[in-house]
Amino acid sequence: MLAVLSAPLLLTGPAVAAEEGSEIPVVAVARGDASTAQSSIPNGRYEFAVHGVYRYDGGTVAYWSVRSDTAYDSDELSDPRKFHWRRGNFENSGFGISEASLVVRERGELYTTLLADEGAGICLCTNALVLDDDEPQEWQTVYAAFAELPAEVTRVSMHLDGYGTVVHDVPVSDGLPQPQVDAETVPVGQGWPTAPDADAVEQAAADRSGGPIWVLHEPGGAADGSWRSTSSGEEETVDISADVLFDFDEATITAAADRALDDVAARIRASGARSATVIGHTDSTGDEAYNQDLSERRAHAVEQALKSRLPGIALAVEGRGETEPVAPNDTDENRALNRRVTVVFVGGED
Repeated sequence: MLAVLSAPLLLTGPAVAAEEGSEIPVVAVARGDASTAQSSIPNGRYEFAVHGVYRYDGGTVAYWSVRSDTAYDSDELSDPRKFHWRRGNFENSGFGISEASLVVRERGELYTTLLADEGAGICLCTNALVLDDDEPQEWQTVYAAFAELPAEVTRVSMHLDGYGTVVHDVPVSDGLPQPQVDAETVPVGQGWPTAPDADAVEQAAADRSGGPIWVLHEPGGAADGSWRSTSSGEEETVDISADVLFDFDEATITAAADRALDDVAARIRASGARSATVIGHTDSTGDEAYNQDLSERRAHAVEQALKSRLPGIALAVEGRGETEPVAPNDTDENRALNRRVTVVFVGGED
C-alpha cells in the first residue's frame, strides 16, 4: 500500500525526513546486506525507501532513496558508495546503480537499467561514486532509467540492488515528480534527479546488448480473454476468468465455461504433465473468510470439471481467497482480473 510521508512522520523502522510542507511517496522500505565474502571491496548495511516508478513520454524512471542502516553508524563498512560500486564493478556495469530492474509479471518481461555507454559501463542512472559518504545515514534519492512501459502496466516488481532485494506491487504513475533537479542524487525531500530525455533513452535502448526488455516467460491465452497462460521453463500457469466459469457469487460451472475448460485440458495433456494444481482466487469485495470459502468451492468445481477431461492426471486443490491479487482491487476491470481459477502444471514429468 502507498504510504505518503510528510515531515516529521516516521515509517516503522527508518524515518524519511522531508523539507517542511513537502510530501514524499514511499511504497515500501527494504534492507540490503551484502556479504563481504563476495569481494575484497567492503560492503555496508543499507536501507532503501522505494518512492515509485514513473512513465513519461519516451521512457520510464524509478526513484528510491538509500542510506546506511543507523544500527551500523560506527561500522567502517557503512559507505553507500561501496555497496553500489561493488555491484557495478563488473564488465559493462561501471560505477552506477545499474543492477536495478523492473519486472512486469503479467507480461513475463524484465526491464533492465539502460546504459548510455555500454563499453564504458556508463548507465542512465545514479553513479554510486557521487553518493555522500560524509553523512551515510542521511537519505539520498537515486534513480535508474528504463525503456517506456506500456500504458496498461500499472504495477511492477522492482529489484533494487543486485543482491536479491525485491519489492512487489510498486505503482507506475504517468508523468515525472517535481521538481526535477539536475543532479545524479538529491537529499530526500529536495527534488528528484532529472530523468533522461526521450532521445537518450531511445539510443540507450537500441544499443543495449540483449535488448532493453528481457522475456522471462512466454504469455499466451484465448482470443476472447477467457483464459491466459504464462510459461517459465517447463512450468505453465493458466488463469481462467471466474466470470466465465461462474455466475456472480456462485461456485457452479456454467455451460459457457466448456470451451475454456476444454482448451486448458488440452494444454495439460499436450504438456505431458501427470499432475496439476487448481487454485481459486477472489477479489477483495466482501468478507475475507467468505472469500476464502468461495475460492475453495470454486477450485473444487474446476477440479471436478477437469477430472472428467483428464483421466489419469492427479489434481490437487487449493483456495487462496483474496490474498494473491494480480491487480489492485480499485476498479471493476482489475477486480475481474483477480477473480480467477489458476491451474499450474509442469510439462514432461517423469
